Amino acid sequence: MKKNMILLWTGVASLFLLLLAIGGVTYAWFTFNPYTNVEPISSTVSDGEVALLIAADPGDGFETQCTLPESVAGDLQPLSTADLESFYTFALQNRQGITTGYRDGNALVDTDTIHGVFYLESLKDNCDVYFYRPGMNFGEDAQMLAALRLGLRINIGDEVKTYIFALNAMGDTFGATSLQTTAQEGVVVSSILENGSPVYAADPARELTSFFAVPPSGQEKVPRAGQNKLCTIQAGQVAIVEYWLYLEGCDSNCVNEVQGREASIQLSFAGVTGN
Repeated sequence: MKKNMILLWTGVASLFLLLLAIGGVTYAWFTFNPYTNVEPISSTVSDGEVALLIAADPGDGFETQCTLPESVAGDLQPLSTADLESFYTFALQNRQGITTGYRDGNALVDTDTIHGVFYLESLKDNCDVYFYRPGMNFGEDAQMLAALRLGLRINIGDEVKTYIFALNAMGDTFGATSLQTTAQEGVVVSSILENGSPVYAADPARELTSFFAVPPSGQEKVPRAGQNKLCTIQAGQVAIVEYWLYLEGCDSNCVNEVQGREASIQLSFAGVTGN
């Protein structure tokens, strides 16, 4: 049984998102072994002027924690996307191991990725939202960290922010096996032609580090604003956050060696008072 949980700090708030690492069956050249690994987490209430609350269903009210809703009907398997709108799956490889054909994979999102929606509300003051490094953990397996992607789509009023993040910075991926399986390097599939041939786009994945809040130091009690914020939530406003955790099939690290690997995933967000 999968167990997913979000914990949220009040004050200058940190949001902890605890997800299950998923195993699987067979996809193209991948064979995944089923496993379950959930790591324990702890939370601390901090002082501050921001109150960031969360809900799995806003109709049930916002609290400092909730069970994370998710849709995983099957197994985590490789897909490729440039925008989190259109997903594509492997269809054909040549003898050199280069993928030459793809097909529409949108129907596979709820079976081949960890996908769900939660809601954030800012009380008392406007809230700039960042990742918070001390509460983040994606496991220690170099191959999985190198091949995984985290996608976020944040809807606030008429504004939509879309992010795709590489997870390499969350651990030492130096020893990860790499193999080119696409005709071009550093690309993802943005669309396909009628015959299934891919139309590539540059890999849009960003590094997480520039979106980290600055942890408190010295006499400080709360995190401070980082280089890049994920979004701003106005006081009393609700943000809809859709998320995906998936294997990017075009990534050069998404090869046979990723089979049977394990990942424990913990996300953390810090909310700080907007300037």
